[in-house]
Amino acid sequence: MKAYLFTALVGALFILSPATQAKRPIPATNAEQLAYFLGNEGAYKDYMLQCAGCHRFDGKGAENRGIPSFVNSIGLFTRLPEGRSYMIRVPGAAQSQINNDELALVLNWIVANYSPEEYQSGHYRPFTAAEVGASRRHRLADVAAERARLEQIMQEKGWQPANYLYGRAGR
Repeated sequence: MKAYLFTALVGALFILSPATQAKRPIPATNAEQLAYFLGNEGAYKDYMLQCAGCHRFDGKGAENRGIPSFVNSIGLFTRLPEGRSYMIRVPGAAQSQINNDELALVLNWIVANYSPEEYQSGHYRPFTAAEVGASRRHRLADVAAERARLEQIMQEKGWQPANYLYGRAGR
């Protein structure tokens, strides 16, 4: 009986672990994906451990310290291939301790939580471990310059990303 309970407990812990959640298949529709990522406890925990120190628990960042808000803004980056790469390659993401599956899950969780309109538009394409792995190894030489370049592209399209004042006068 004890062996059975032990086996059942170990199995339950494995099924509920963040690593296992990262390997579960992603649902097909954007509405199902939104619910899937919003409910992913492993991604939430990884966000709190790897991202919230700068971007805060509520995703609002700290503009006075050069940390941009994710709220109603981060999803804009997913509309551009180079914006997606930027999200993967910022130092806090690229150099975090989580693997490619987990980072993809966290990025999808961030967009689901702070820019759910991207999922609701029906055009959102979730990050994958393969996409993360292909971009992650290429470090950004100058994060602020890349952010400024992307902001310019977005503004030309009529999109308004959150302010990013890191390295700029007036910060």
